[in-house]
Amino acid sequence: MDDSDIKRLGEILITAEEEEELNTPDEHDHTETSTHQSYVTILKEGDIRSRMKEEIQRVSNTYSISKDDATLLLAHFRWDDIELHKNWSDNAKTVRESVGIFELERPLDLPSDDKNFYCGICFKIHSLERSASVSCGHRVCKFCWRSHINKRIKEIADVDWYGTLKCPYCPASFGWDMIESFACQEEKTKYYRYLFRSYVEGSKVIKCCPAKGRSCDVHLTPGSGNFDVLCLCLLSFCWNCSQDTHSPMDCESAAKWLRMNSSDYQDPNWVRENTVPCPRCKLRIRENQDWSLKMRCFPPCNYDFCWRCRGQWTEHGLDLYTCTHDEVSNMGRYKDCHEKWMSNESLMQKAKAKLQQLHTDVIPDLSNKQLATVQQLEFIAEAWSQIMECRRVLKWTYAYEYYLGEDQVEKQAFLKLKQDNAEIPLEKLNYLAENQLNMLLDSDGPSENFNRFRSDLTDSTRITRNHYELLVRDLEDGLSNVVGASTSQRARNEDDASGSSSIHDDLF
Repeated sequence: MDDSDIKRLGEILITAEEEEELNTPDEHDHTETSTHQSYVTILKEGDIRSRMKEEIQRVSNTYSISKDDATLLLAHFRWDDIELHKNWSDNAKTVRESVGIFELERPLDLPSDDKNFYCGICFKIHSLERSASVSCGHRVCKFCWRSHINKRIKEIADVDWYGTLKCPYCPASFGWDMIESFACQEEKTKYYRYLFRSYVEGSKVIKCCPAKGRSCDVHLTPGSGNFDVLCLCLLSFCWNCSQDTHSPMDCESAAKWLRMNSSDYQDPNWVRENTVPCPRCKLRIRENQDWSLKMRCFPPCNYDFCWRCRGQWTEHGLDLYTCTHDEVSNMGRYKDCHEKWMSNESLMQKAKAKLQQLHTDVIPDLSNKQLATVQQLEFIAEAWSQIMECRRVLKWTYAYEYYLGEDQVEKQAFLKLKQDNAEIPLEKLNYLAENQLNMLLDSDGPSENFNRFRSDLTDSTRITRNHYELLVRDLEDGLSNVVGASTSQRARNEDDASGSSSIHDDLF
């Protein structure tokens, strides 16, 4: 991580559930989102700094040590105070020595006349007032300390960075007090950024928006396994892996899908034409150069299967160029899933662009025409935010579909019904948010239809949200509710529960 990445640590989020264990923030420190979401605490860098200082002070008071030593201990244990307490209770002396905090009865290198001393770094005699030392007691002149500290901070590495900040003579550590006294401003800033970053990364309840070059407020949507975070910069990411939000898929499957569709696999058309997925692990295998049909997956899978029918090779004959089975009907399964993935990705990006345009142009214009405040028009942004989220979910359902086993025919059919049904409330919401909104924008002044538009759009947003939350839950549960029931009956019950049947009637 370079300095540009470190500078991004400006605004941090903490989950509401974990926040109760920390100090209760002031009212201006947290943002509560709509009722279907949890709330998160938005912390600026100053807020994080205050919490970090409180933690340092608490450890200092607990173990009767200086704040400088407390900082060194916390950094060494990656701000895990429980682990620190356990090790300190077992053997405080060992902990001190491992961190580089020593206890001496009298300072080393103390001259007999207490007026001058010999600096072993520059080989000069200096007055005692021009010297300094850390816990080891080794005396070094201030000029050499300044040079040593600045050099050490410049050479800081990402891994165990605090372990390099040592006395020129021994493993004794120097901390903020020495840095404040001798480091130049650039090195002070760099040290503090590393200290700040270590505090953030050491916390189990704090994360920052991974958007490059900026820091933003974040809203956290609770999930059953993957926490979907929507930042106010419109970047959505997974709380667990910090990659793009991928629910209803788990992190591992999502990463596999993204790798398969990355540039490493060349053009998607090339992938479809020249590779096939292993029936066991789904890793795509390139066709044999000699055009033989027997395929063997990479270790540790090592599954032998037929290129043409995807069947286990043991069910075939000795002829490597002949398939004794009919060609499977889903030869183009990857192609279909990938095309629908890309289609929803494109629609999601359009919704994102519309959402950005709303805040800059559309809402201020509508506010003037309908004599409503910007805050009163926020329901429009919520609608487009929901449209963007729905397209994201639909996009990942097609990746989910691809990884369903070929023998899971009933689940595939059920998922297809759910995907089709999910389009119905979304189309209604999109129609209201775009066409009806444009009618209001084209009006010369306040419209008598505005209140109806607000009511319809708010209701449609709520219905669509409920429908998609149900869809995500079902897929995260592995479509377990499909077993032992009629898929068509379940689909009809789902329509009745979500209100999507009435939406379909209104739309068409």
